[in-house]
Amino acid sequence: MTTPSENVTQLPLAAREVSDPVINWWLNHWMGPASPFARMQVAWMETLYEAMQMEAELLVACATSQQQVIQCMSDQQSLKDPETMSSCYQDVMQDFINAHLHRIDKVNELAEDFRQRVWEEI
Repeated sequence: MTTPSENVTQLPLAAREVSDPVINWWLNHWMGPASPFARMQVAWMETLYEAMQMEAELLVACATSQQQVIQCMSDQQSLKDPETMSSCYQDVMQDFINAHLHRIDKVNELAEDFRQRVWEEI
């Protein structure tokens, strides 16, 4: 089974590799000194890309949590033991809570990073 970080990095890298030629052409064409608005738009697009990546990480955490719950519920022994089921639910919820807290921390950093990028472009 793959880890959540592997799942998250595969899709964005593939999308970025496919988009690189078009983005490079666009950057070379519009990033001249006469177009500061284009540079600010690139800063915004980079921030948007990071926000989408954070959301993808949370979706992977949701899918992983759901898979763990299904595994717990498909085991006949654990269904008969309330302590085992409780432990399973608590572990799943703790993993999801940790993923959500990590996402919130990254969102807070993202706002500061965006301000820094815009300031550098000004």
